[in-house]
Amino acid sequence: MPKPPTIQARQLPEIRAELAQWLQDPGEHGGPETWARGFDPKTAARERQAAKDWALSLKAAELFYASADMTRLAVSAGMALPSYRLHPEDLPAPHGLLLWEEPATDAHDGTELVGAPIIGVTWAVHGGGVHIRTWAHREEWLTAMAKGDPRAGLEDLTPAEIRLVRQQYPYPIVCLSGGHLPFGQVPGWLNMAPEDTSGMSLVELEDHARSSNRIEQAERALVVTWLLMGQSLAREESVQAPRSSAKHIARIDPNLLTAVRYVRLRHHSVPQQAGAGEGGGRAYRHRWIVRGHWRNHYYPSRQTHRPIWIDQHIKGPDGAAILDPEKLVNVLRR
Repeated sequence: MPKPPTIQARQLPEIRAELAQWLQDPGEHGGPETWARGFDPKTAARERQAAKDWALSLKAAELFYASADMTRLAVSAGMALPSYRLHPEDLPAPHGLLLWEEPATDAHDGTELVGAPIIGVTWAVHGGGVHIRTWAHREEWLTAMAKGDPRAGLEDLTPAEIRLVRQQYPYPIVCLSGGHLPFGQVPGWLNMAPEDTSGMSLVELEDHARSSNRIEQAERALVVTWLLMGQSLAREESVQAPRSSAKHIARIDPNLLTAVRYVRLRHHSVPQQAGAGEGGGRAYRHRWIVRGHWRNHYYPSRQTHRPIWIDQHIKGPDGAAILDPEKLVNVLRR
């Protein structure tokens, strides 16, 4: 199957509305029965209740969409994330649905029989922490499912079986797993993180992160995304659902909001700089953090200088790797 098109920010309100409706549907192909299918009675009952609970959480959720550049930085910085105690004020909202423009993980981590890249997370603050569910693009998940797995004795799905799975999972994203991040405690996967990653190379950081499973990789990226959203390194804009989607959402639930907080990096590009040699110039191949600082700015109308504050931002070409992810993590933890 060809790679499915990337889900866009403006699609998110309609996806949320339809998912919430499906997760409350008590029918044979509704979310509760679909989530419960294949489990023992006790686990099935828990999954049915979980589907209903997440439907309510989705209705209360704020919607977030992280740009590709933001996603790459969150994944890179997640590799360098040292032991960190999450607090309620780190979250941008008590209930949320976040999609990354690019996957936050690989498809497999070496321990799963079937997998697809994680592209999103829903969360809900409850008690002393945050409950989360990870999500994948349905078509990527279905591609992985359709191949089967000889290790588990699973044969390739037939065209009829693929059609049935699409009927059971009718929307663009599917839930992969659940998890919990406690407040005021170091998550289990960070207990094994080195206290100081400053002496580790990018290769060592990546090897360390890849040694964990992809659910943990997604949680690392999620925590860093939350932290970035609370910093001046990120900026937000509101993206509205198309008019046709807004009408459809209103028919499902007129109380649902149709705006998405589109999160990008505050980025300053760097022009080509003249260098030594024959008429050449040199291009920067990395990005780096510029900390907040004062600059003396000249105002021609006043014929004088006046100090202005330049907020911290990222410099360098779009998509390039960031130098020293440990430095970024230090900025985030302030």
